[in-house]
Amino acid sequence: VHSNILSNTVLSRQHLTPEIALHLITSECAIYHQPIGAGFPFQNDPFWGFYWPGGQALTRFILDNKDRFRSKSILDLGCGCGASTVAALLVQASHVTANDIDPVALQATLLNVELNGAMNASILSMNESNLVGCDSGAINCDIILIGDMFYDKDIAADLHPWMQRLARQGKEIFVGDPGRHGITETGVLREMDHMVRYTLPNNVCLENNGFSHVNVWRFRANQ
Repeated sequence: VHSNILSNTVLSRQHLTPEIALHLITSECAIYHQPIGAGFPFQNDPFWGFYWPGGQALTRFILDNKDRFRSKSILDLGCGCGASTVAALLVQASHVTANDIDPVALQATLLNVELNGAMNASILSMNESNLVGCDSGAINCDIILIGDMFYDKDIAADLHPWMQRLARQGKEIFVGDPGRHGITETGVLREMDHMVRYTLPNNVCLENNGFSHVNVWRFRANQ
């Protein structure tokens, strides 16, 4: 799997967090120009190969607010390329769980952690389960990171009540999103506090349907 990832990606720092190098699928890669589902060398579509705007925002936010994340246990939900996991390790979180339902994403995350000299096997866990909607009591962490997962109303309908339960239990939840339908066309925003807005680099705008800005929100526990 590692060789497959390495042969289909390039090293990139062309994003909001240039201090973190990542193995990514960019326009320089042949696989980038293939339509979704077109016989990729991976079992699932390689969404992990892209550094989505919401993930970029969360990762930038972690690096810029080290004290908020240092010594905290963190769940990186739908971790993808693992950039936020890398950042959490770099700012000395007490424990980080990288979660993705695609096992290749977890391998890509490991490669990116190693690439950035952030590997600490004693505090990094990998989780392949679909945690959305699971028993909130089984989520053992202080902070949950949710980057670019509100891509449609259906996933928002699953995420929202689960986040409400977790927030009521005292979990701190940060959401990174450039304005996707699951955020803008549902009631989720009414329960979130705006933390920061970032301007995306030009190449990221072009790769993401013209999204020019991305936000980090903090989900509020409404009783």
